[in-house]
Amino acid sequence: MSFRPCLVLPVYDPGPALARTVAALAAFGLPMYLADDGSGEETRWELRRLAAGEPLIRLLSLTPNRGKGAAVMRGLRQAFRDGFSHALQVDSDGQHDARAVAAFLALGRAHPSAVIAGVPHYDESVPASRKFGRYASHLWVWINTRSLDIQDSLCGFRLYPLEPTIALMDREPIPRRMAFDTEIIIRLHWAGVPVLNAPVDVTYPEDGVSHFRPWRDTLLLVWMHIRLLFTSPARRSGRMVEARPWYRIRERGTVAGFRIVAGVLRLLGPSAVRLLAEGLVPYFFLTGRRARLASRDYLSRLHARFGPVAGLPGEPGTRQVYRHFRSFTRATVDKVLAWAGCTSGIRLETAELDSFLALRRSGQGGLFLGAHLGNLEMLRALGEGRSLEGLNAVVYSENAVRFHDLLRRVNPRFASNLVQVAAVTPDTAIRLQEKVDRGEFLFIVGDRTPPNENGRTVLAPFLGEAAPFAIGPFLLAHLLRCPVYLMFCVYDGERYRVWVETFADRIELPRLDREAAMAHWAGRYAQSLEAQCRANPYQWFNFFDFWVSR
Repeated sequence: MSFRPCLVLPVYDPGPALARTVAALAAFGLPMYLADDGSGEETRWELRRLAAGEPLIRLLSLTPNRGKGAAVMRGLRQAFRDGFSHALQVDSDGQHDARAVAAFLALGRAHPSAVIAGVPHYDESVPASRKFGRYASHLWVWINTRSLDIQDSLCGFRLYPLEPTIALMDREPIPRRMAFDTEIIIRLHWAGVPVLNAPVDVTYPEDGVSHFRPWRDTLLLVWMHIRLLFTSPARRSGRMVEARPWYRIRERGTVAGFRIVAGVLRLLGPSAVRLLAEGLVPYFFLTGRRARLASRDYLSRLHARFGPVAGLPGEPGTRQVYRHFRSFTRATVDKVLAWAGCTSGIRLETAELDSFLALRRSGQGGLFLGAHLGNLEMLRALGEGRSLEGLNAVVYSENAVRFHDLLRRVNPRFASNLVQVAAVTPDTAIRLQEKVDRGEFLFIVGDRTPPNENGRTVLAPFLGEAAPFAIGPFLLAHLLRCPVYLMFCVYDGERYRVWVETFADRIELPRLDREAAMAHWAGRYAQSLEAQCRANPYQWFNFFDFWVSR
């Protein structure tokens, strides 16, 4: 999908903030559609003055006043007709920090199929009633989407991919007034459009003009949520589960859950965080039907492949699936606590690190191949003072962008050895070669496929059926021409244990027989992952249908 963005501003008598907002946005050099929603003569005069002095402005007019949603939709439709691919909606009342435009455009360019939704970061100027009143709406959104993917549905700072948005507007009756922002993002989520959340600072200017009517607009929002509850895909079809690749499934509640955990940690400490985590498990279990089915499918395959294993003596049922969810929650909480420096209840078995430390001291860099099994982040989080510096995590941007910003807030050092890539290419290898040459190590997982590699996978037997594995890690090892090791960090009920094994001195991918070589290395990796799943059945955290993600 091409990326040709513009700005859309709904305008209804915003007062002096209008000129400031337009001036701040003009610095980005993007066309601006100012959709006047039946404003008074003073605002109409100001719009004409601004348009005369700024060639980027394109005036649109609605008469009489029809509502914010009508103005935004008018701007989106015109932008689409004019050939733009994306439109960043910005309210004209001066509340949003225009500096966030660059970050939103960068995310949109990297993820052109997604909605980039603003998550307000308020300063002291925000009225308490507006700040805390939003949480009731958030709860309704989470109920109607059966997920925590949308962190804030009310924010008027949002980048839309125009093609799916216009298609939705053509087939569904979208509200024209204040309920627009919430309903359209819920319906886009229902339609399978990914939602990425990004922060935007919000200030209420002293001379700002608000047209929010508490009683009327709140009742309209409540009615909208009730109406959506009875028209949602889940109620119409009786199910919301479909087979989709992992990168089209937002990782439910990861960012929102991390935010809650970080807030409780800051206010009440680590003990309260662990207590909160136990309370969150039932929620994610009850609302995560897709994840429940994927968990049961994985555990059933594991049992069919190996028979009774530790903690899984028979065919898995509800109790075993719940235990799987609980194991994931503990790993998530431990990750946050470790990066926050609260490590008193987290033990890392250092005796088992000897082989790794010997590699680290040798001065020869290498590549560690891991999986979404256990908690490899614990090594980086707990590594200071244990000769574990120089560990670089290579992560796919499509996945990492949703929660890494929060871990940076917990501990700025989190990002110090984090390398985000969109796909594994020769250019990627050149970027990483310097680290290996300095004797540093790279970590990459092999059990998810970056979407930007356009389905470049190789099939290998895994738990009784062929499954797709990413070729990226093996291609990277081939390009770097460095030793490759397998590494897993698993929780045994008392402590985290590190397991290291030599995978290959070099990975060669001969040009004439490259596919067969890929299949060989993927098969070896799949065998090792199977063995780890057998020993630690509840610590493989891929809550999606792995076998159809091809």
